[in-house]
Amino acid sequence: MGKVIDKFAQAISGLSHSEKHVLYYIERELEKSKNLSLTEMAKENSVSTTTIVRMCHKLGLDGFSELRYILKTIEEDDLPKSENIISRHQADLQESLSQISLSDVQKICQMMVKAEKVIIVAVGLSKMMGEYFSKLLMQVNKPTLYAYESHIIDLLSNISGKNDLVIFISSSGETKTIVNVAEKLLYQNRNIAAITNSVGSTLTGLVPSSLATNVQRVTYKGYDLTSRSSLVAIIDILFEAYLVETINNEEGNDNVL
Repeated sequence: MGKVIDKFAQAISGLSHSEKHVLYYIERELEKSKNLSLTEMAKENSVSTTTIVRMCHKLGLDGFSELRYILKTIEEDDLPKSENIISRHQADLQESLSQISLSDVQKICQMMVKAEKVIIVAVGLSKMMGEYFSKLLMQVNKPTLYAYESHIIDLLSNISGKNDLVIFISSSGETKTIVNVAEKLLYQNRNIAAITNSVGSTLTGLVPSSLATNVQRVTYKGYDLTSRSSLVAIIDILFEAYLVETINNEEGNDNVL
């Protein structure tokens, strides 16, 4: 997914065909789009200026001027100096896992054990990780709900119970849909936790419990190449800890992980 599409992902479903056409054009021709006027943008896409302004409003912007400002702040490439892709991913994963503490894993693990139901929330490129985590829990018969559609996520404050645990999975930790519902649940004293690729993100600072790493941002030609492998590794670690704890409890074993 490119930088522009990724930034406005939550609003794309509400765009008309013509509006989507414009947005995808901007994604493909990012550098050129940064310097086009409203009239020129309309001409390039064979649409009216009204269509583009309407698209901007649906994206949550005041107008085309704000869109141009945002586009100019987006850098084309952010590739690391290392040319060895495999070495970069290997180093990235090792560094990420070194930032995770066993005590934080155990804390969220205990929350999962005590929860009547675990609700996994993930959107965008993190959806596959959310589905993976939920299926791991389902196969060991842990009551689990996987939420990835915005209208369902918005209802979590009504759907979730006081004894449930909501776990947010977000690479950036800045997705508005997730941050907003996390704030609502926090005010309602719900049990929430997060798994992110950004220690300093809004989501990480908001939730009481999190497993967060600092993964370097990598982009090329407008496409987000930031590694998500650390998120999967954290999920595997957390699930293994949960499974061991559950089995020990069932067998009456008081051994600590």
